[in-house]
Amino acid sequence: METDKQRCEKEQALMEKVALSFQTAMKGIGTDENRIIREVIAYNNKQRQMIKSKYLVLTGNELTDDLKSEISGHFLEAVLALFTPLDEFEASILHEAFIGLGSNEQKIIEIICSKSAEEIRKLKSAYYRLYRVELESELKGEEGGDLGRLFRALASGSRNENHGYDKGFIEQETQNLYDAGEGKFGTDENVFIRALSVRSFAELNAIFALYKEMFEKDFEEAISSEFSDDLMDALLTTVKCVKSKPSYFAELINKRLMERKNFEQDLLQILIRRCDIDLPEIIGEYKKKYARSLRDVVEKEIDGDLKKLLLALLKKY
Repeated sequence: METDKQRCEKEQALMEKVALSFQTAMKGIGTDENRIIREVIAYNNKQRQMIKSKYLVLTGNELTDDLKSEISGHFLEAVLALFTPLDEFEASILHEAFIGLGSNEQKIIEIICSKSAEEIRKLKSAYYRLYRVELESELKGEEGGDLGRLFRALASGSRNENHGYDKGFIEQETQNLYDAGEGKFGTDENVFIRALSVRSFAELNAIFALYKEMFEKDFEEAISSEFSDDLMDALLTTVKCVKSKPSYFAELINKRLMERKNFEQDLLQILIRRCDIDLPEIIGEYKKKYARSLRDVVEKEIDGDLKKLLLALLKKY
């Protein structure tokens, strides 16, 4: 029976072999893109960090620098993303959303509104490590009004993480949400922002179920009738991710497909962000909701080496 030390030594030797395989793929005239795809897809994110370290030791070069000199476009973007720790990759997407004229609120919503408290803490740490500015300060400078308050409340990482709940509290909170929205003229946005940013996933799922039972309407319908524009999208994203992240990301892929703007980048970002988390479930949800496979989407909508990489990623699951 193998000891832990033996397993570790075997994995280290394998990572060295893979690192040298990347060097072979980029040696001489031309680049072996198929080898790059095969090697980068075969391992998880933790192992790819080991491969990067081995490459630097064995060749004296940063693997990402050599890749940048050999490949380009969305294919390069996808390969580099796969070699980036998830929290740093998502931090870079947020940073890109902040720069330029105006913010890309949809990208901010996709990331900030889909996180648990622990995931938010990791994201904030990565953002500060990369850009030397607190994520909450960045949000404060970019987003005002109710949407900004929601973003900052979620980014505070103060959501309860308990798995149980008090029935009396759930009943009162459900009534409070009704009274703040459908039960009055106008809407008290702060009540919704507080509940959706502070209550635990267990509490919120209980609230959503009781809201439908008491008022005969899905909570998502209530939000759609009370809010509009980006604030509505942010609140709905939060609710959907509390209920089922695979279902949310399947819907997001289809939404981006229908919009047709930057779909290649949107798709690669979503698939790579979720590949070590719940990609098999997203694949299943997409097929169930839209009666077509994600492989079919990639076959018809994506070209070149990016297409081959994404197909290989989907085939893995």
